[in-house]
Amino acid sequence: MEKTKRKEMEFQLRRSEILTTAVKIFASKGFYTTTMAEISDDSGFAIGTLYQFFESKENLYTTMICEKLDMMYSGIREKVDGAEHAIDKIEMLIKSYFNYVENNIDFCNLFIRGEGTIPSEEKTQLREKVIKDYLNHMDFIEGIMRLGMDTAYLRVCDPRIMAYSLFGVIRAHIVGWMLENHDYPLSDKVDCVLQIFLRGVGAEVRE
Repeated sequence: MEKTKRKEMEFQLRRSEILTTAVKIFASKGFYTTTMAEISDDSGFAIGTLYQFFESKENLYTTMICEKLDMMYSGIREKVDGAEHAIDKIEMLIKSYFNYVENNIDFCNLFIRGEGTIPSEEKTQLREKVIKDYLNHMDFIEGIMRLGMDTAYLRVCDPRIMAYSLFGVIRAHIVGWMLENHDYPLSDKVDCVLQIFLRGVGAEVRE
């Protein structure tokens, strides 16, 4: 039993190291110019070992994207679920997104460029998963909006539109930050996003 556990741990560790290396190389060179040989050299594993884990470069790429997104969504949900009130949940949602981006810059650069660089069959499967996961996550954010309305922290409005609006502001800050070469801490903008969403950007009406 102990030997089996150790082998499983070693298997997962090797797999994780390969995926970590792949993120950096794909982000730097793109899908087509990256080779399995380069990932093998940089990860320190024989190329045959890579094919024990992933049947092709396409499979490695799509697996990497899917697992990183799964980790992002599950990590965000776990942190948000730990907050009690709707406003606290919204703030934690923003903070969690920003923290993830700051700690996963290579992957986020790669993902924002889109999955259009991979062959059509894998692209279709990846797009379907990305859309499904995105809509599920919007369901999660919509639930926060409903909680906010139920507890009178938010005014009554279409919760789905509110969810899209919040995510839109978050994403805009992330893209802007990445285009501006990370010249300020993204995490410093949590309160700015929170206030834009809760209060808007209109000035107070003056008589």
